[in-house]
Amino acid sequence: MTRDRAIPILRIAFWSFGEAVTINLTERRKQFLRSLMDLYHRTHLPVHYETLARRIGVSKWTAYDMLKQLEKLGFLTRDYAVRPGEMGRSQIVFVPTKQAEALFSRLQSAAESEDDLVAVKEKVLQRLRELKDLSPAKAIQKIMGEIRKMEAGVLFCAYLIGLLLICLQTLGEGTAGHVTSLLQHAPGREMRLTMFVGMVTGTVIQSIGNGLSSELVDLAGRCLKTLSSLTDKERELLADFLDEGLAAGATAG
Repeated sequence: MTRDRAIPILRIAFWSFGEAVTINLTERRKQFLRSLMDLYHRTHLPVHYETLARRIGVSKWTAYDMLKQLEKLGFLTRDYAVRPGEMGRSQIVFVPTKQAEALFSRLQSAAESEDDLVAVKEKVLQRLRELKDLSPAKAIQKIMGEIRKMEAGVLFCAYLIGLLLICLQTLGEGTAGHVTSLLQHAPGREMRLTMFVGMVTGTVIQSIGNGLSSELVDLAGRCLKTLSSLTDKERELLADFLDEGLAAGATAG
Protein backbone atom coordinates (compact mmCIF):
# COMPACT_ATOMS: atom_id res chain seq x y z
CA MET A 1 0.00 0.00 0.00
CA THR A 2 1.45 3.37 -0.96
CA ARG A 3 1.66 6.27 1.43
CA ASP A 4 -0.95 8.14 -0.58
CA ARG A 5 -3.51 5.34 -0.23
CA ALA A 6 -2.79 4.84 3.46
CA ILE A 7 -4.21 8.26 4.31
CA PRO A 8 -7.96 8.54 5.12
CA ILE A 9 -10.01 9.12 1.99
CA LEU A 10 -12.59 11.83 1.35
CA ARG A 11 -15.36 10.34 -0.77
CA ILE A 12 -17.03 12.89 -3.03
CA ALA A 13 -20.14 12.18 -5.06
CA PHE A 14 -20.78 13.99 -8.34
CA TRP A 15 -23.65 13.58 -10.77
CA SER A 16 -22.88 12.66 -14.35
CA PHE A 17 -25.55 11.77 -16.90
CA GLY A 18 -28.05 11.24 -14.09
CA GLU A 19 -25.87 8.85 -12.10
CA ALA A 20 -23.78 9.44 -8.99
CA VAL A 21 -20.03 9.17 -9.53
CA THR A 22 -17.83 8.78 -6.44
CA ILE A 23 -14.29 10.14 -6.42
CA ASN A 24 -11.75 9.24 -3.74
CA LEU A 25 -9.65 12.20 -2.63
CA THR A 26 -6.95 11.50 -0.05
CA GLU A 27 -5.61 14.10 2.38
CA ARG A 28 -2.35 14.22 0.38
CA ARG A 29 -4.22 14.93 -2.85
CA LYS A 30 -6.24 17.60 -1.07
CA GLN A 31 -3.01 19.19 0.13
CA PHE A 32 -1.64 19.48 -3.42
CA LEU A 33 -4.95 20.66 -4.85
CA ARG A 34 -5.46 23.23 -2.10
CA SER A 35 -1.93 24.61 -2.55
CA LEU A 36 -2.33 24.83 -6.32
CA MET A 37 -5.67 26.60 -5.98
CA ASP A 38 -4.18 29.06 -3.50
CA LEU A 39 -1.36 29.88 -5.93
CA TYR A 40 -3.81 30.19 -8.80
CA HIS A 41 -6.11 32.53 -6.88
CA ARG A 42 -3.17 34.67 -5.73
CA THR A 43 -1.55 35.09 -9.14
CA HIS A 44 -4.51 34.53 -11.51
CA LEU A 45 -2.08 32.50 -13.62
CA PRO A 46 -1.79 28.78 -14.43
CA VAL A 47 0.55 26.96 -12.04
CA HIS A 48 3.71 25.13 -13.11
CA TYR A 49 4.47 21.94 -11.19
CA GLU A 50 7.94 23.18 -10.20
CA THR A 51 6.36 26.21 -8.54
CA LEU A 52 4.00 23.95 -6.62
CA ALA A 53 6.88 21.62 -5.67
CA ARG A 54 8.77 24.52 -4.07
CA ARG A 55 5.61 25.61 -2.27
CA ILE A 56 4.99 22.19 -0.70
CA GLY A 57 8.61 21.10 -0.33
CA VAL A 58 8.69 18.05 -2.59
CA SER A 59 10.54 17.12 -5.77
CA LYS A 60 9.22 18.45 -9.06
CA TRP A 61 8.54 14.89 -10.21
CA THR A 62 6.46 14.14 -7.12
CA ALA A 63 4.44 17.29 -7.78
CA TYR A 64 4.01 16.46 -11.45
CA ASP A 65 2.83 12.91 -10.74
CA MET A 66 0.30 14.17 -8.18
CA LEU A 67 -1.04 16.81 -10.54
CA LYS A 68 -1.49 14.18 -13.24
CA GLN A 69 -3.57 12.14 -10.77
CA LEU A 70 -5.71 15.17 -9.97
CA GLU A 71 -6.07 15.83 -13.68
CA LYS A 72 -7.39 12.30 -14.24
CA LEU A 73 -9.90 12.84 -11.43
CA GLY A 74 -11.21 15.94 -13.18
CA PHE A 75 -9.92 18.55 -10.73
CA LEU A 76 -7.29 20.07 -13.04
CA THR A 77 -6.78 20.82 -16.70
CA ARG A 78 -3.36 21.25 -18.29
CA ASP A 79 -2.20 23.92 -20.63
CA TYR A 80 1.08 24.95 -22.23
CA ALA A 81 2.70 28.32 -21.59
CA VAL A 82 5.85 29.80 -23.07
CA ARG A 83 8.70 30.18 -20.58
CA PRO A 84 9.55 33.84 -19.91
CA GLY A 85 12.55 34.83 -22.02
CA GLU A 86 12.61 31.54 -23.93
CA MET A 87 10.84 32.07 -27.22
CA GLY A 88 9.40 28.88 -28.66
CA ARG A 89 9.81 26.74 -25.52
CA SER A 90 6.65 25.92 -23.59
CA GLN A 91 6.04 24.42 -20.17
CA ILE A 92 3.18 22.37 -18.75
CA VAL A 93 0.94 24.33 -16.40
CA PHE A 94 -2.25 23.42 -14.57
CA VAL A 95 -5.53 25.22 -13.86
CA PRO A 96 -8.25 24.13 -11.38
CA THR A 97 -11.56 23.08 -12.93
CA LYS A 98 -15.08 24.08 -11.92
CA GLN A 99 -15.27 20.72 -10.16
CA ALA A 100 -12.30 21.70 -7.97
CA GLU A 101 -13.77 25.11 -7.25
CA ALA A 102 -17.11 23.55 -6.26
CA LEU A 103 -15.39 21.05 -3.97
CA PHE A 104 -13.41 23.65 -2.08
CA SER A 105 -16.41 25.93 -1.85
CA ARG A 106 -18.22 23.13 0.02
CA LEU A 107 -15.18 22.40 2.20
CA GLN A 108 -14.83 26.10 3.02
CA SER A 109 -18.50 26.34 3.96
CA ALA A 110 -18.11 23.33 6.23
CA ALA A 111 -15.05 24.87 7.88
CA GLU A 112 -16.86 28.17 8.41
CA SER A 113 -19.82 26.30 9.86
CA GLU A 114 -17.50 24.52 12.29
CA ASP A 115 -15.89 27.82 13.30
CA ASP A 116 -19.34 29.33 13.82
CA LEU A 117 -20.33 26.37 15.97
CA VAL A 118 -17.25 26.80 18.16
CA ALA A 119 -18.17 30.48 18.58
CA VAL A 120 -21.77 29.59 19.49
CA LYS A 121 -20.52 26.95 21.93
CA GLU A 122 -18.33 29.47 23.72
CA LYS A 123 -21.15 32.00 23.78
CA VAL A 124 -23.64 29.62 25.36
CA LEU A 125 -21.08 28.18 27.78
CA GLN A 126 -20.42 31.75 28.87
CA ARG A 127 -24.15 32.12 29.53
CA LEU A 128 -23.95 29.08 31.80
CA ARG A 129 -20.93 30.50 33.65
CA GLU A 130 -22.84 33.74 34.19
CA LEU A 131 -25.80 32.04 35.89
CA LYS A 132 -24.53 33.02 39.33
CA ASP A 133 -24.68 36.71 38.38
CA LEU A 134 -27.50 36.65 35.80
CA SER A 135 -30.99 35.39 36.47
CA PRO A 136 -31.87 32.21 34.52
CA ALA A 137 -34.96 33.96 33.11
CA LYS A 138 -32.82 36.66 31.48
CA ALA A 139 -30.32 34.13 30.14
CA ILE A 140 -33.14 32.06 28.63
CA GLN A 141 -34.72 35.19 27.16
CA LYS A 142 -31.48 36.15 25.40
CA ILE A 143 -30.98 32.68 23.93
CA MET A 144 -34.61 32.52 22.79
CA GLY A 145 -34.20 35.84 21.01
CA GLU A 146 -31.26 34.43 19.06
CA ILE A 147 -32.73 31.00 18.29
CA ARG A 148 -35.91 32.46 16.77
CA LYS A 149 -33.75 33.89 13.97
CA MET A 150 -32.01 30.61 13.13
CA GLU A 151 -32.80 28.27 10.27
CA ALA A 152 -32.62 24.50 10.82
CA GLY A 153 -29.02 23.30 10.82
CA VAL A 154 -26.11 22.58 13.09
CA LEU A 155 -26.04 26.13 14.50
CA PHE A 156 -29.76 25.98 15.24
CA CYS A 157 -29.22 22.73 17.16
CA ALA A 158 -26.34 24.31 19.10
CA TYR A 159 -28.56 27.19 20.18
CA LEU A 160 -31.40 24.85 21.15
CA ILE A 161 -29.07 22.62 23.18
CA GLY A 162 -27.66 25.73 24.85
CA LEU A 163 -31.16 26.90 25.71
CA LEU A 164 -32.01 23.52 27.23
CA LEU A 165 -28.76 23.50 29.21
CA ILE A 166 -29.73 26.82 30.75
CA CYS A 167 -33.27 25.59 31.41
CA LEU A 168 -31.86 22.45 33.02
CA GLN A 169 -29.95 24.49 35.58
CA THR A 170 -33.19 26.13 36.71
CA LEU A 171 -34.59 22.71 37.65
CA GLY A 172 -32.08 21.99 40.39
CA GLU A 173 -28.97 19.85 40.85
CA GLY A 174 -30.96 16.65 41.35
CA THR A 175 -32.68 16.82 37.96
CA ALA A 176 -29.48 17.83 36.18
CA GLY A 177 -27.61 14.95 37.78
CA HIS A 178 -30.34 12.48 36.82
CA VAL A 179 -30.26 13.61 33.17
CA THR A 180 -26.46 13.40 33.05
CA SER A 181 -26.52 9.90 34.52
CA LEU A 182 -29.03 8.66 31.95
CA LEU A 183 -27.06 10.15 29.06
CA GLN A 184 -23.99 8.12 30.02
CA HIS A 185 -25.81 4.97 28.89
CA ALA A 186 -26.88 6.35 25.49
CA PRO A 187 -25.52 4.25 22.57
CA GLY A 188 -23.88 6.79 20.27
CA ARG A 189 -23.74 10.54 19.80
CA GLU A 190 -27.03 10.97 17.97
CA MET A 191 -28.95 9.00 20.58
CA ARG A 192 -27.31 11.00 23.40
CA LEU A 193 -28.31 14.25 21.76
CA THR A 194 -31.83 12.99 21.05
CA MET A 195 -32.30 11.77 24.63
CA PHE A 196 -31.09 15.08 26.05
CA VAL A 197 -33.41 17.19 23.89
CA GLY A 198 -36.40 14.96 24.60
CA MET A 199 -35.86 14.53 28.33
CA VAL A 200 -35.10 18.15 29.15
CA THR A 201 -37.89 19.53 26.95
CA GLY A 202 -40.41 17.21 28.59
CA THR A 203 -39.20 18.15 32.07
CA VAL A 204 -39.07 21.88 31.42
CA ILE A 205 -42.57 22.24 29.94
CA GLN A 206 -44.03 20.75 33.12
CA SER A 207 -42.58 23.60 35.16
CA ILE A 208 -42.77 26.69 32.93
CA GLY A 209 -46.49 26.76 32.12
CA ASN A 210 -48.08 27.65 28.80
CA GLY A 211 -46.13 30.85 28.18
CA LEU A 212 -43.10 29.19 26.58
CA SER A 213 -43.98 25.50 26.42
CA SER A 214 -45.61 25.40 22.97
CA GLU A 215 -42.74 27.28 21.35
CA LEU A 216 -40.17 25.12 23.11
CA VAL A 217 -41.86 21.93 21.91
CA ASP A 218 -41.83 23.24 18.35
CA LEU A 219 -38.14 24.16 18.57
CA ALA A 220 -37.27 20.78 20.07
CA GLY A 221 -39.15 18.99 17.29
CA ARG A 222 -37.23 20.92 14.64
CA CYS A 223 -33.97 20.08 16.38
CA LEU A 224 -34.74 16.34 16.51
CA LYS A 225 -35.55 16.29 12.80
CA THR A 226 -32.36 18.18 12.01
CA LEU A 227 -30.07 15.89 14.05
CA SER A 228 -30.69 12.93 11.76
CA SER A 229 -29.59 14.94 8.71
CA LEU A 230 -26.33 16.26 10.15
CA THR A 231 -22.92 14.84 9.33
CA ASP A 232 -20.99 12.67 11.80
CA LYS A 233 -18.59 15.56 12.38
CA GLU A 234 -21.42 17.96 13.18
CA ARG A 235 -22.98 15.48 15.60
CA GLU A 236 -19.59 14.97 17.20
CA LEU A 237 -19.20 18.73 17.70
CA LEU A 238 -22.69 18.98 19.21
CA ALA A 239 -22.05 16.01 21.51
CA ASP A 240 -18.82 17.62 22.74
CA PHE A 241 -20.72 20.86 23.19
CA LEU A 242 -23.35 19.07 25.26
CA ASP A 243 -20.75 17.39 27.48
CA GLU A 244 -18.96 20.69 28.09
CA GLY A 245 -22.26 22.40 28.82
CA LEU A 246 -23.27 19.77 31.36
CA ALA A 247 -19.88 20.02 33.01
CA ALA A 248 -20.07 23.82 33.09
CA GLY A 249 -23.55 23.66 34.56
CA ALA A 250 -22.37 21.31 37.27
CA THR A 251 -19.58 23.67 38.33
CA ALA A 252 -21.93 26.67 38.17
CA GLY A 253 -24.38 25.09 40.55
